[in-house]
Amino acid sequence: MNFKHHKTVVCLAALASSLQAQAQSQTNIESEDLSDLIVTAGISPIDRNQFGGSLTVITAADIAATQATYLTDILRTVPGFAINQSGGPGTQTQLRVRGSEANHVLVLQDGIRVNDPTAGDEYLFNYALLDNIERIEIIRGPQSAIWGTDAMSAVINIITKQSSQNNWGFDVEAGSFNTKRIALDGGYAENNWRVDAGINALDTGGTNIARTGDEADGFENMSSHISFGIDANESWSFKLSANHSDAMNEYDGTDFVVTGLPTDADLWTERQQTNAQLLVKHQANDNWTNELSYQWSDVDAQNFSFGFGETSSTAAETDELKLKSSLIFGQSAQHRISGLIDHRMVDFVQRGTASPFGDPNQKQDYDVTGLAIEYNHQLNDQFNWNLSARQDDFNRFDDVSNFKLAASYQIQDNLRLRGSYGTGSKAPSFIERFGFFPANFVGNPNLKPEDSDAFEVALQKSWAKSQLEVIYFNQNLENEINGFVFDAPTGLFTAANQAGESKRQGFELNWSSAVTKNLGLDFNYTYTDATEENAVGEDVAEVRRPENMASLSFDYRFADNRAQLYAQVNHQDDQLDVFFDPTTFASSHVNLDGYTTFDLTFNWRLNQTFQLYAKGQNLFDENYEEVLGYARPGAAFYAGLKARF
Repeated sequence: MNFKHHKTVVCLAALASSLQAQAQSQTNIESEDLSDLIVTAGISPIDRNQFGGSLTVITAADIAATQATYLTDILRTVPGFAINQSGGPGTQTQLRVRGSEANHVLVLQDGIRVNDPTAGDEYLFNYALLDNIERIEIIRGPQSAIWGTDAMSAVINIITKQSSQNNWGFDVEAGSFNTKRIALDGGYAENNWRVDAGINALDTGGTNIARTGDEADGFENMSSHISFGIDANESWSFKLSANHSDAMNEYDGTDFVVTGLPTDADLWTERQQTNAQLLVKHQANDNWTNELSYQWSDVDAQNFSFGFGETSSTAAETDELKLKSSLIFGQSAQHRISGLIDHRMVDFVQRGTASPFGDPNQKQDYDVTGLAIEYNHQLNDQFNWNLSARQDDFNRFDDVSNFKLAASYQIQDNLRLRGSYGTGSKAPSFIERFGFFPANFVGNPNLKPEDSDAFEVALQKSWAKSQLEVIYFNQNLENEINGFVFDAPTGLFTAANQAGESKRQGFELNWSSAVTKNLGLDFNYTYTDATEENAVGEDVAEVRRPENMASLSFDYRFADNRAQLYAQVNHQDDQLDVFFDPTTFASSHVNLDGYTTFDLTFNWRLNQTFQLYAKGQNLFDENYEEVLGYARPGAAFYAGLKARF
């Protein structure tokens, strides 16, 4: 493999070796029983049976069953999630939830915002590897009443592992497209303190993402993490954590003369991101808890072209200070009130070559102070409700207020009704307000924040070994920002708030069953109707929003649970995309065919320490595109060995 930062690799490998010398013979990763406690659903954790919203929890066992490498591999099974990837590994990837925009999803890592201010505030899923993850909590629907801007359609919180006993392990994998991956991690724990560290290094030759030519577009990524936690006493605890990724992805250019489609080109991006957090928790008594955190994130991306070197770059630094407190009261502890105040400062830098069309070099910044409050009430054993509200005070544009009301009613032991109504908001991104790309795009500093309101209602029925959930959702979006508006004075494209409403509605059906002691099935189906108003006020279908999506997972264990066979079928319906004709300078909608893919993973546990696995993706070699002109990979096969000491 050809990776940078060799010193980091050597230091972390030495750390893992020292951990091995102190490790016990049996791995015991801390697995605090969070199965019924959702930390992302409110200012304070909420019991999943008291949560009125739509929730999906992906556990470490779910990830291990698939042996998935990329975060998007596992997210394709989530209801309402439509993923569009521009080719193979490492290529641009966008997620739209229930027909929303790609930058309406807030992604957290242990509560730290990891959306990229240099990329329209989207989270760059193409760089996300599955490593050191205990669970992933996914809350669908607007969550701005708690999390503020960006959380208009969903929040994804990636929660990492913490060791409670000494352990270390590795994972080595190789397969199609000249792919090689190695991961090494370990943890050391005493009575009141613990330390964890690891690295995950991936190198793949990739695939040709254009319809023509034969140039493969490769991808490299090396990520590392380290954390230290200490429980000073029964009241005070501290945690310091950091993670870093260093990635390179190749991509193709676009033929702006003849076809308007991707064409082979020697272009690549190098991107580094570092996140860190200092967290202090105080348990004043059994009913009163407080938490103070400082969070820092730094992103730096450089674009290169063969023969020309670095052509442009963007960077952003985010500092956030957050304080929250929660108080439980009442004779039977049926009331809880929680408060949150946070202050976030974001600095943005863009660099490039000035031309007669303009100068892209600039520095921008903004800050926002948020105040949120949440009230939870357990009326009786059957009914509970909660109300949350938040005010965001921006120094650069209009302030924003959001709220959410949710309730859950246990009609019978095996029948639950729940629902929620709330609002969401999305502040204009730096690119939309100030971005500049010579001969292409100029920002609009006068943009207003986007805002929406949404409601959903769900009925959940349980049997002895099965569960069925049906959800109806409806969301309206106003002041939607269109980043592809022609600006006559400059002759360039710009961003503008649209006049009409965008409407999204549909339903999700989720079914899971333990058919036998060894066989489990999970199925979900989503119907989405996403429209926006055109120039004459007519409702037209939005692009990259398939109406029908479905996923079926099959989990079979045998040979005294030493063997596991996991199969996954994903189907996505036809969808529209945009084609810009370079000969007529006109854009139009084109149809992308639907597709069905089949993945299969086989796990074999040799003993308590070693495990072998093999996986095949897109086994039937489906030929499909999720973005116009960008070919997704064909059939691929991988094998690996992992161990835990």
